[in-house]
Amino acid sequence: MKDILVLRELEQIKAISHPYRVEVFECFESDQPQSAKQIAEKLGEPHAKVNYHIKSLLKVGILELVDERVKSGIIEKYYLPAAKALVIDKSFVQNADDDMVQTMNQASISFFEKISEDYYRAAENPLQYRKYINHLNEYYLTHDEVKDIMEKVDVYIHELIKDKKDKTRKDVHPYNIAILGIPIVKPKKRG
Repeated sequence: MKDILVLRELEQIKAISHPYRVEVFECFESDQPQSAKQIAEKLGEPHAKVNYHIKSLLKVGILELVDERVKSGIIEKYYLPAAKALVIDKSFVQNADDDMVQTMNQASISFFEKISEDYYRAAENPLQYRKYINHLNEYYLTHDEVKDIMEKVDVYIHELIKDKKDKTRKDVHPYNIAILGIPIVKPKKRG
């Protein structure tokens, strides 16, 4: 499995822009192949629904079929992500038409919805998990300045967490770490 898969095709971005597919992708926590049945059990969803979305991710190369095993006369397929992280090709973003911009916005919304769901589930369990939020509001930056900040923070965070996939360490809990650089868009005045 690669560390990063650079998405260079519109179909790849459309596939991962579906919120449920983000959840399916994130169910692959380790380098262990998983079947649609295993993912369905994790998500508490019907096998057919999960299988449909796995096939969509498989078709565009975001997931890979890595094994087939016969169990009780049935072939069970096992998958892994093509990479640990997905990134949209920078040149693809710079040359985006309206359809591409809309697709990228939907992909961003899907990831944000997943982050929001995780946040609210944690908020409903205030004593079980600690939450850490750092919110810096209304700074005036250029696009390049925001991009530079995000790239530097990303490098720094990856350095800090690079060896933190071991679930067996004492007192560890799974955390999602999200860094957002969101432009402030003022609501339009009602006329």
